[in-house]
Amino acid sequence: MSSKVGDSWLVPTWQPHPKVRVCVTTNRGEFSPAPWGGFNLGLNTGDDKLRVARARQHVWEVLGTHTAPFWLEQVHGKTLVEFGSSHWRADGVWTRNTSEPCVVLTADCLPVLFARCDGSAVAAVHAGWRGVQQGILVEAVKQLAPNGEALAAWIGPAISAAQYQVGVEVHDGLSAMPGAEQYFLPDPEPQRWRCDLAGLAALQLKPLGVQVTRSELCTVADPQQRFYSYRKHGQTGRFASLIWLAE
Repeated sequence: MSSKVGDSWLVPTWQPHPKVRVCVTTNRGEFSPAPWGGFNLGLNTGDDKLRVARARQHVWEVLGTHTAPFWLEQVHGKTLVEFGSSHWRADGVWTRNTSEPCVVLTADCLPVLFARCDGSAVAAVHAGWRGVQQGILVEAVKQLAPNGEALAAWIGPAISAAQYQVGVEVHDGLSAMPGAEQYFLPDPEPQRWRCDLAGLAALQLKPLGVQVTRSELCTVADPQQRFYSYRKHGQTGRFASLIWLAE
C-alpha cells in the first residue's frame, strides 16, 4: 500500500491462511470536509456522494485487486449475500473467489471478518447489537462453513465496553444468551449498563468452533483518534474493514 491514505490504514497481523488479506481504513485523508473529515466511505452520512465515490475508487486503487470491493447498503439485519449479487441491501458479504474484496462499513458497530482456515472462502459482516441479537454471526458461520469446516474470525475496531452505555432494550435483547450477563457491567445511572459487544460476539462464535481474535481497538477512545464514531460525534463518516483472497 503505497499511497498517502493507504499508508495510514491498519493491516492486522491476523492471517488464518497465507492467501487471506485484510485491511482497515481510517479517517485519515483529504476527500471529505468536516464533519466527515478525511476519508469517509459511507453514502448514508449526509456527505456528498461524488466525494464518497472518489474515496471508494481510491480504496480499489490502493488494494490493486482485479475486482472492485463489493459495497453493501447495510440495514442492521441478518442477511448475507454472495459477492456480485444483485441484492446489496445486506449486512454481510462472502466469496470463494480470489481478488474479490468483501467490505463492511462501521462507526462503532462490530466489523467481523471471517476466513476459512484452508483459504477457500472469506466474509465481511457488519454486526451492531441488533445484528448480534438476530444471529447474523451464526448465519455467517452457516454460509462459510456448512459442513463444519475450520473457521477463524477477527473482530475489528468497535466501541468498547467502557464507552458503550446501553439501556433496557439492548440489555434485554442480548442478555438472554447463555453466559451473556458477564458482558454487562452495572452503570451508575439506573437502568443502564456498559456492554461488551465484542465479548458477546465471541460468546456466540466460540461454541460454533470459530477461532476468534479481537483487535481490542475502540472507535471512541482510540488514542490516535483514527476511527469514526457515531456515539462520540453524531454526524460523522464511516471506515471500512476489508477481507479478500490473494491470487
